[in-house]
Amino acid sequence: MHMPTLAPRPAIASTLDRAGGHSRTARVLSCAAFVAVLTAASAGTVVVAQGPMPSANADPNFEGTRVAFDPANFVDPTLDTNPFQPLKPGQQFVRAGTTEVGSRVVPHEIITTMTDVIRIINGVPTIAMLDESTDSNEVSQLSIDYLALDTDGNVWILGGYTEDYEGGAFTNTDSAWLGTANGSEVGILSPATVDANTQRWFIGNAPDEKASVGTPVEVGIHACVTFGCYDNVRVVQEGNIGAPDNENKYYAPGVGVINNVPLDASLHQDTFQLTNFVELSPEGLAEASQTVLDLEAHARQVEPDVFGSAPESRRLH
Repeated sequence: MHMPTLAPRPAIASTLDRAGGHSRTARVLSCAAFVAVLTAASAGTVVVAQGPMPSANADPNFEGTRVAFDPANFVDPTLDTNPFQPLKPGQQFVRAGTTEVGSRVVPHEIITTMTDVIRIINGVPTIAMLDESTDSNEVSQLSIDYLALDTDGNVWILGGYTEDYEGGAFTNTDSAWLGTANGSEVGILSPATVDANTQRWFIGNAPDEKASVGTPVEVGIHACVTFGCYDNVRVVQEGNIGAPDNENKYYAPGVGVINNVPLDASLHQDTFQLTNFVELSPEGLAEASQTVLDLEAHARQVEPDVFGSAPESRRLH
């Protein structure tokens, strides 16, 4: 069930548009040449990758390589075998930068926590990843992504729930979906391996939304951000089919996303870098997991068609 490698291509490298954990995302690829520039502000480093894109990846409507979804091919997600998308409960990542609210650029921070909340979706055990987003130090979004691990080490996204906030108060549900119900399609958020031969892959889509895809931009690079410098970084362009030029995400082994660089189709021009990484205490993990359970309880009220009849999640401990 490994991610298939198709036509050879030059070495160039976090909801799904949250969807994949990641609610404000999308992208466009040039048919002739692609140039990606990362400025690591903290280190003053510029990394440039360029080269011709294969015809399949250059086509913005190419839906990407799909892997058949088979519940029998999944394992306990807490085995945490994909270093580019850590799944170990208790890990917490802080990423900070800026976002656009209206015509203003404001400070933006996302605290991502791997909880120990397990939900069975389509017969597969998933683990809940909690994102808490703030704009100008005010809560703007709370989001859950349900991630699964297959036998090859690919991390899939099998569901999500996102609430929007304004002035500290809930305003609406941005996204709510679980597995293949209601027309959703599931796919791979983070492949176990990405190399020079990897073509665009299908990430998935929630009901009534365009599907998301991931496209390699560069692999095996050295990149520096606020928190530190990393080797063997993979750069992935993530966005919707038909408009794939949303953002470049930089994935480092052991910590996942360390940098987010907005591209032409990025609605809010979100920028953020990894600024801290901690292992929570048992009390801290319990608090984050309870936040997920509280969000799910609210989801059963405001999105009963999705969460109302679904089995409830449980904590591992």
